[in-house]
Amino acid sequence: MHSVSMAAAGWLVLTTTACGGGGYGPTEQDINRSLEATLQSVAGDWTGVANAPTAIRLEFRLQEGINGQLSGSGTMTEANASSAVPVTVSGTFQRPTLTLTFDGMVFESRQVRGTAQGAYTTVGGIATNLTLTAPGYTRELAILLQEQ
Repeated sequence: MHSVSMAAAGWLVLTTTACGGGGYGPTEQDINRSLEATLQSVAGDWTGVANAPTAIRLEFRLQEGINGQLSGSGTMTEANASSAVPVTVSGTFQRPTLTLTFDGMVFESRQVRGTAQGAYTTVGGIATNLTLTAPGYTRELAILLQEQ
C-alpha cells in the first residue's frame, strides 16, 4: 500500500511540475508580458550590421522624446576603414514602425546619409534595408538592427 501511495505522489509531482504548476518557471502569460514590455520602447543601445560587399557596423544609443521622436548618437565602422566615424541618429517610433536617419556616415570614402525603416515586432531585431544617399549616389544594403 505504501509503494502505491509513493508512486501516486511521484506521479502527482511530475505532472504538476511538467504542466507548469508548482510555480516553476515563467508562464506563457509572463513571457508575453515581458516581450510586450520590451517592444514598447526603442530607447537604449542598438547595433546594426550590414554584410554587403563592404560590411558596416553601426553602434548607437537611442533616446525617446515626446510623440515618438527619437535622437541619438553612436559610431559607424566600415570593414575597410581604419577607424569608426561618429554618427548622429534621428527618427520616429510609431509602434511598431521604427524610422531612423543616420548622419555623418562614410561609406567607400563617400559622405552619405543612411535611412532605414522597419517593423519592431520581435526581439530578434528588424531585418530591413539601409538606404545610403549622397548627391548623385544611392545604394541599398540589407541590414539587421537589434536592440541590445
